[in-house]
Amino acid sequence: MGLVFGKTDYKGSFPVFWRGEAKVLPGDFKLTDDLPEGTVVKKGTPIKLDFANMQATLCKAIKVVTGGTTTAPRVEKGSHVATSEEIGSATVNSIDTSNADYDVITLSAAESGATSGAILAVGDNEPNAVVEKDITIKKNMGFQTVSAAFDVVILKDVAYPVADAWLTGGMCMKNNHSIKYIRQ
Repeated sequence: MGLVFGKTDYKGSFPVFWRGEAKVLPGDFKLTDDLPEGTVVKKGTPIKLDFANMQATLCKAIKVVTGGTTTAPRVEKGSHVATSEEIGSATVNSIDTSNADYDVITLSAAESGATSGAILAVGDNEPNAVVEKDITIKKNMGFQTVSAAFDVVILKDVAYPVADAWLTGGMCMKNNHSIKYIRQ
């Protein structure tokens, strides 16, 4: 009789915030994006805050994965991209979400930067905060709010993708140097 060693996989994930610590602004911000019912906006998603109106807008980015083209890139799930939004000089014509592993975004023109591993900004919003905790969009709530973290260290490889244009020195959020992205 011999021993048989096996490998067991358990579902789980790394925390987005280093050590789970974040400083949060008082009050919540009304989310201006019209997202489908049931959409999950993950902790650490970049947002642009409008303090005068207590509103937050998602700052969207896509992470391109292997197998697509420059006119129909494959991207990671959860980007929140919608048709008619702009990626570089191209417009999003359609989004195919039928694959379980990735989405395919059809663009109006070739986007030369849409190569495997690239992270591209969607639109021209630049973040100044991040979502403090996961929220699930529920249409029956009147309006959806998010809490905003303004001082946090984020694990870059775990969090929502961040476009290089949003960072200074490859580490600090350009519009809020108290938010840092690290690789661990």
